[in-house]
Amino acid sequence: MHCDRNKYGDGTPFFINAAGNKILVILDPDHVKKVLQSSIELDPNPFIHQQIMGQLMGSPRETVAFYNSDGGKMDYVQTTHIRQHLTGSSLVSMDKRFFTIFKRNIATKYAQNDSEWMEIPDLYDFMEKHVTLAIAETLLGSAVVEEYAELVSDLWLFIENTDNFFIGLPRFIIPSAYAARDRLLCHLKKWSRESERLRDQDIVNRDWDPIAGSGLLQEREKLYSEMPGHGEDGRASQTLGLLYGGTSLTVPVTFWYLFETLRDRNLHHRISTEIRNHVAKSGAYDFTQLAVRPILQSLHAETTRYRSSNLAVRIVTTPRFVLDEKYTIERGTTVFIFAKYSGQFTPGWASARPKTVSLPLEEFWPERFLVSEKRERFSDSGLGGCWTSFGGGEHKCPGRHFARNIGIVVLSVLMGEFECELVDIKSAKNIDPPLRGSAFGTMRPTRQAGARLRKRRP
Repeated sequence: MHCDRNKYGDGTPFFINAAGNKILVILDPDHVKKVLQSSIELDPNPFIHQQIMGQLMGSPRETVAFYNSDGGKMDYVQTTHIRQHLTGSSLVSMDKRFFTIFKRNIATKYAQNDSEWMEIPDLYDFMEKHVTLAIAETLLGSAVVEEYAELVSDLWLFIENTDNFFIGLPRFIIPSAYAARDRLLCHLKKWSRESERLRDQDIVNRDWDPIAGSGLLQEREKLYSEMPGHGEDGRASQTLGLLYGGTSLTVPVTFWYLFETLRDRNLHHRISTEIRNHVAKSGAYDFTQLAVRPILQSLHAETTRYRSSNLAVRIVTTPRFVLDEKYTIERGTTVFIFAKYSGQFTPGWASARPKTVSLPLEEFWPERFLVSEKRERFSDSGLGGCWTSFGGGEHKCPGRHFARNIGIVVLSVLMGEFECELVDIKSAKNIDPPLRGSAFGTMRPTRQAGARLRKRRP
């Protein structure tokens, strides 16, 4: 999906034509903040129900009809439920589970010899595979991951066809994408049946079970099984939606989080020091403390700003929405907020926080979100209309803390438990995707980046 940002460099709202649909794009931070904070007048749920759940996830008609008829109650329940499981002590448990799985997988495949380097020809491919597998196993359990060998390839083929599903391309035009989704849904239905069987017999570990998965997924299954329109097919589409939401942005951002650290010697030293300072003699990492270290927070925020191409969507539900003294928006208008373009809109950043543009937004600057006072601290204050990688307002991504912590866990494993380095740092700059271009989609490197890995020596 492309749009002409340069033509509207002053932040003027403009319309684009997307497969025959007229969509309003906003850039001005004041407009963005007002839209994101107006949850009654501008609702994301119609788009979520029709385009995401219906067209993308393949939810049955009766399931979508239920979503459209309950006045947003179910959306509130499921968002609250995710927040409960991905904050506080529940988040700590998820972090530890992900760490155990990711570390085991890497150790099993890549670091059997204590002294030899293991070559990784394509670091992105390595990260896509192993981070995806660890997320899937953390959420769904071990059994489905072990039984479904094509899980990663099918999921990413499906994710990469997101825009094609959105615009309603039929099966005969993108048969491989539909086939991948069919296989995903088939395996998730089988997983759902097994999970239900264990719960009914009360022989499931309710915190995390190798067959039934995490407590989050077990409770979601029970929750949705009691809702109208949520038979096997409806529940499988919901689970696919959660798996999509947990990987489509997090996996590529985690790659860039690591890659930017590995190719900058000073940053590498700084992050390595933070990791070493937060590991106990027992070998346990304090992910709660690592998650609030200013440099790790700023590095993750800058990575999402610079390397994410997702969007927030709202539908106007009031007769007229007053954007400002110059612009009003009619009922039914679809509003797009592109995180990539908001993150590069220099006038907005300069107005909100002048120091954030001390280095151009076209450059990657890991300290962009740091504030120097008596003690260095992370701050996103005033940037609600500029940094929109996780949305905003009532509908801000409920899993954003886990997404951030996945990056921290990956760095802790690959830089704490192991040594990981790029084969050729000098040529690493040549893999950067163009900053301008597609406003939506996965930001992959333009070429392979080789790396190597070995167990860290005592």
